[in-house]
Amino acid sequence: MHRLPNQQAVNRIRFVSCLMLVNGLIVTGSPVLLGGALVVGERDLTHLALGMMGLALVIAIIQWLGAARVRCPLCLGTPLAYSTCIKARDARRLFGSYRLRVAHTTMMQGKFRCPYCGEFTAVQARRRRQGGYEP
Repeated sequence: MHRLPNQQAVNRIRFVSCLMLVNGLIVTGSPVLLGGALVVGERDLTHLALGMMGLALVIAIIQWLGAARVRCPLCLGTPLAYSTCIKARDARRLFGSYRLRVAHTTMMQGKFRCPYCGEFTAVQARRRRQGGYEP
């Protein structure tokens, strides 16, 4: 199992994964809230739902910018960014998305399988050796 090169990469992948999962919840919840607010005629809930849609857009932009910097340590692919590269034979989806599977396993299990090379990566920083061989 591979590890990420440094603690910044670990923090970056956790942050982008969290943004992706939160954005998925907001995107699915805000239309439901908007529909309920329009049926009931509640003006405050309508404003809240529209604000949530705007927040989802801002989160999506931040997530898009951050996902471009998250890389697999083995193949240097971007597992959290949209790409048309060929996926590995054993790559699996979650609700139709490879990226969502990577984000989910990163947050829940502390590791992920790269959809491009198929190798597992622990969401931990590599340990640096201090001056010599360590078994």
